[in-house]
Amino acid sequence: MPIQSVPRHPWLWSALAGLCLVLAACGGGSVKTSPYTSPQLIQKASTNFAQDTALHFTLASTNIAPGDFAVTQAHGDVVRPDKLEIHGIDEIAAGTTAGIGIIFIGSNQYVSFGDTGKYSTTSQLPDLLAIFSPTQGIGAILSQMQQPSSPVADTVNGVDCWRITGTVPSALLTPITGSAPATPTDVKTTLWIDQNDYQFNQVVLAGVAANGDSPNTTRTFVLSQYNESVTITTPPTQ
Repeated sequence: MPIQSVPRHPWLWSALAGLCLVLAACGGGSVKTSPYTSPQLIQKASTNFAQDTALHFTLASTNIAPGDFAVTQAHGDVVRPDKLEIHGIDEIAAGTTAGIGIIFIGSNQYVSFGDTGKYSTTSQLPDLLAIFSPTQGIGAILSQMQQPSSPVADTVNGVDCWRITGTVPSALLTPITGSAPATPTDVKTTLWIDQNDYQFNQVVLAGVAANGDSPNTTRTFVLSQYNESVTITTPPTQ
């Protein structure tokens, strides 16, 4: 039986070739890869964080132990080297919350219980400036992340980021938590670094990082508005 030749359709091959070009131009489903390793990305972000002059932040905490300064939600601003303003919600007892306003200016501390705008001077606040310290705060702590995963392209808060997971020893987190747990732990840490300016965008700490925490405890920081002009002034006191 003679072998029949397969009909040729030049238009079909041209169409397929064109489709391949379109897919290539659109990425063709390829996965974006970082030009830097995770340690390099973290170091770049940590270096930038240490040099920033100001930033805005939000904090959301779940399953933390109630107390006078057990902040479950907060937002505020930091102006380096020594100014900070926070407005948040404290869980002062199980199921009982109250607003709180806090201002640091140098060595002076001001607190507004109920976040009414009426402040009193105090010296009893935890060292909240340490959380954002260039030398011992978030950036310096994250530079010591252990076993970081390979960076993965992700979008968080509408920003293209590199997502990295790893662990941080609980003892290193005391500037953030205020106290280390009785039994040291490795706290699961996930961070997102902006693909464009290599600033920390979001940090999630999950697990036992302080006294009173549980395996379900989380602390989520969202960091933004780096180096913008921010004014924090001494409030009127009563």
